[in-house]
Amino acid sequence: MTAVGRIVACLVVATALAVPAVAVRAADVQLAPKIHHRMSRYVDAKYGFSFWYPAALRIAATAADDAASFPGGVVVETLQVRPAGGISLYVVSSPQGTITDEPNGHAAPIPQTKYSYDVASQRWMVTYPEGTDGGGGALGPADVSKTTIGGLPMLPNGARFDTTIIPLSTTQFVVVQDGGGSEFTNELARTIAAEGARVEAVALSAALRAEALGYEGQLQITISPATLCLLQSSSPCKK
Repeated sequence: MTAVGRIVACLVVATALAVPAVAVRAADVQLAPKIHHRMSRYVDAKYGFSFWYPAALRIAATAADDAASFPGGVVVETLQVRPAGGISLYVVSSPQGTITDEPNGHAAPIPQTKYSYDVASQRWMVTYPEGTDGGGGALGPADVSKTTIGGLPMLPNGARFDTTIIPLSTTQFVVVQDGGGSEFTNELARTIAAEGARVEAVALSAALRAEALGYEGQLQITISPATLCLLQSSSPCKK
């Protein structure tokens, strides 16, 4: 078997829709030998972004019109990663360029985190409408040091469970969130890229490896060893 064949045998990358948002081929993506889970790429052509997820799962997309979940914006689409993990991706439209991670009147003591884009300084700003544990709530520059493989900011927040706010533009966001039962929510969030973005093969490989490891941890918690073996291996499993 050729070197390319061995790589493809290790990781068969399936593309959900044929939109070239990353500048790598399946043969360029290498995972460690112990990572056997196939990963697929989902492309949301309507809202112009993509992400990677375990191929054993499925994506359910539904239109929405929800102005309550993330104040300042309206959820226009929900993508659910099923069945494991309980991860949801919310596409949020905000013509004013603002989004808040928790609805008004949510359960204490979690403080709200509000982001807004300042056109003059061309940067994301953050404030805390309900204050913080230290009492401060002044507007200040947001932490944009952590990014996805596509270079999009992963904005930190205080929402319950695992939640990441990712601006696709100054008026459109993707919020990746779970209900407390996922081991790979943040890793999936890191694979988000805008349509047409260039993604380095090394960065993609590392992100997919991290997500596969998280998914494997999820499986070890929720399913039997026999089923885990079937998902991981193409060879017969011991009974």
